[in-house]
Amino acid sequence: MPSRDERPSRPTIEQIREVCQPPEIRGRKNSEHWTGDVFTRSISPYLTRMFVSAGISANAVTVGMILCGWAAAAALLIPGVWGPLLAAVLAMTQMLLDASDGEVARWTRKMGPRGIFLDRIAHTTTESLIPVAAGLRIALETSPTAWGWAVVGGLLGVLVLWNKSLNDGSRLARVQGGLPLAKEDTGIKAPTIGWVARARSLANFVPIHRAYHSVEQTLVFLAFAVVGALASFNGVAVALVVLTVAAPIVVAGHTLAILTSSALKVPSQD
Repeated sequence: MPSRDERPSRPTIEQIREVCQPPEIRGRKNSEHWTGDVFTRSISPYLTRMFVSAGISANAVTVGMILCGWAAAAALLIPGVWGPLLAAVLAMTQMLLDASDGEVARWTRKMGPRGIFLDRIAHTTTESLIPVAAGLRIALETSPTAWGWAVVGGLLGVLVLWNKSLNDGSRLARVQGGLPLAKEDTGIKAPTIGWVARARSLANFVPIHRAYHSVEQTLVFLAFAVVGALASFNGVAVALVVLTVAAPIVVAGHTLAILTSSALKVPSQD
């Protein structure tokens, strides 16, 4: 098998796995989404090989990832269960593209801040547009149109953006404070105050804080839509209410966890 320094224009799947899926990538606890273990990292090398062979850049794949995420949000406007089902499929497809764009970048050795920037746009816009689309869907389903649901969706979109900005804000604060970026496996984001750490551990038993990623949001809307269709109630509306009520608690807990962690503390000079 060729070494990692060799880059054939038509790589094999084994070569792509060796170069693009090293242990330090597959082993990332906080950066690797659960879909990676379930299916994306198994399928992505085949997609990556196609992109590499066709000469498609990593940034072009990321742009496709952005459009796929926006399509997932727009799919929620389709009536019935089919809209949430298509949204969930598209959200998972976005995660597949998310795995592949990084692999293309590693294979072609063209990794840089532009790709990272585009990746952040993909996740941030998708995760905030999904609740906006859900609220608009509910409003359009009512007669007369209840635009209040669109406001609720917009509010949840803002809260999702707020929660999303906390991690980016903590990284920016470290850089502007003269500290190096923290590695994912150092545990630096863990709360250092006992009761906050215990509360965070308890939250893992009911991980509502993980429900605001694109895949999880669409799965929540799909689950409630299916139950609603069987029990004759608007499941998407119930899901939107549940996510909106829980969001301020999630944002407050996330903020407190960061403030009580070592991420924003200046190391002792002793």
